Amino acid sequence: MEAFKQFEVREGSVLHYQQLYPFLQERYPHYKDVQKEAEHHLTKEGYVNPAPDGLLLTQVGHTQVWG
Repeated sequence: MEAFKQFEVREGSVLHYQQLYPFLQERYPHYKDVQKEAEHHLTKEGYVNPAPDGLLLTQVGHTQVWG
């Protein structure tokens, strides 16, 4: 969720994988499939929907990030 805030992604906008992957690798270098795990968790919680080029922030996710 920190990545959405850092890149100022709002509801209905996509956080692109080319932004997300380096962000996750920098913060969680020991996790092999950190992007896959993050995507799975955020989708399950309803915060994002998968998009062809990244993760689309839902209304629920927007509320979580921007309160």
